[in-house]
Amino acid sequence: MDTNKSKIDQLLQQYKEGNCSPEEIAWLKAELSDADNDAAIDAALVASLLEPSFAAENREAQLEKTLENIKKQILATASIPREQTEEESVLADIPPVRQSRFRALWPYWAAAAAVLLVFSLFLWTPRRGPSEEQLMAGSGRDTSEELVLPGGNKATLRLADGSLVQLNDKAAGIIMGDEIRYDNGQAIAGGKQDQAAADPSKVLLELSTPEGGMYHITLPDGTKVWLNAASSLKYPVRFAQNERKVFVEGEAFFEVTKDASRPFKVRSSGQDIEVLGTSFNVNAYPENTTIRTTLITGKVKLYNDGKSSGPVYLQPGQQSSNDQGNIKVKQVDTAPFIAWKEGLFYFEETPMEEALQQIGRWYNVAVNYSSGIPQTHFYGRIKRNKPLHEVLEILAEGGLYFKLDKSQGKQTLQVSPADQR
Repeated sequence: MDTNKSKIDQLLQQYKEGNCSPEEIAWLKAELSDADNDAAIDAALVASLLEPSFAAENREAQLEKTLENIKKQILATASIPREQTEEESVLADIPPVRQSRFRALWPYWAAAAAVLLVFSLFLWTPRRGPSEEQLMAGSGRDTSEELVLPGGNKATLRLADGSLVQLNDKAAGIIMGDEIRYDNGQAIAGGKQDQAAADPSKVLLELSTPEGGMYHITLPDGTKVWLNAASSLKYPVRFAQNERKVFVEGEAFFEVTKDASRPFKVRSSGQDIEVLGTSFNVNAYPENTTIRTTLITGKVKLYNDGKSSGPVYLQPGQQSSNDQGNIKVKQVDTAPFIAWKEGLFYFEETPMEEALQQIGRWYNVAVNYSSGIPQTHFYGRIKRNKPLHEVLEILAEGGLYFKLDKSQGKQTLQVSPADQR
């Protein structure tokens, strides 16, 4: 379906806030139901989803009623005869199809309805999937214990003398200067920079996030870096006169301050990225063999260790996949690869293993597959501030069953197909 995604996202947000005009709602209906096949199903879903029936009060009852309406509309649309007039269709120009086909596809489109409601409007909590008690079952824990909550602002800073500072989780980042401060202006204890160092460009500090943590930093040149969970950034007290070089492990998003006389270089697991002023995302977790670099603005140049081939250049909207020196470049929708910085899981045909890897890092849980890794994909968006059980309820719509188990001090998420539970 070829649609203007940014406009759809904008209008869906306006609709949720009650600011959509009738013309804009009509446009949304047309765009979201524009498909060559099964258009009548899409139309029924969209027509129900976009009806302004979500009152603040009686929210759960309204949402339950909406889901039932979706099912009824699908079944009703299924029985429309082929000679029905255009005006009698749910939406104009939507071809009717046979009832038996609708009934066969109902489970799939029920899941689709859930995806549209949760991921686009952030309004619905699915009825199926494990409850909080079910998730805790078998763990040997009292279900009244604290839920598995999402990650937050967590990081440590290793100073030049090797001492480790646990950073304040009430702040979201730090700012480098003669004195290291939080982004709220508060000074960091022990963060006074040593002005007597012979060469500050060779004195490295390290900002690290644990699983379930994220943090950002403003470097001495004004460059901003956001670290995702289980990531680290090594950087000098002061950049050298001829270059600015940092080292990344894990995932980081960069907004590089332009300085034509000093290229900015990012070193990550056998790959170097060189830029002047740009924004990009690097995913270089050590457990993955592939380094992914996604360019948002500007231009970057990639180098490989020990490779005779020349550098690879990226343009905005391109992503490189570096698999042990073999670099491939493709055009991508950049939104899924930087959504973590905006507080979202953004899945766009994301393999289940990769999606659960993201979730495991953010909630600090290990992931174990009881029957091998199912070959399925996830679509849509989920806010990262939800408790784990709410996220799993959503993902369970894909035919999966989850159970939390605690052993050796860390919680493990057991994953299996729902029909094998």
